[in-house]
Amino acid sequence: MSAAELAALKAQWNDVLFNLESQSRVAWLLYFDARLVSLEDDVLTIDFSDPQRFDQSQTYPINTDVRHRDSLLAAVTAVTGQVVTLRIA
Repeated sequence: MSAAELAALKAQWNDVLFNLESQSRVAWLLYFDARLVSLEDDVLTIDFSDPQRFDQSQTYPINTDVRHRDSLLAAVTAVTGQVVTLRIA
């Protein structure tokens, strides 16, 4: 995927999050702070590091129920029409 497609997804990210919140408030809480890193070969890479935060101890809970991940991916598809998989950086 191109940088333009990542930029387009970033422009729609709030809509993705609104859709996700309507499906699962818990999933929304997990992903609302994610930073979109890349979108290549239908793999969306996100991370949760924020250089502006003083508390860098926040990490993604790797053992999160796959239903939350699936809810995020469904929200991406519902908003963008694009089917992606997820990678956590």
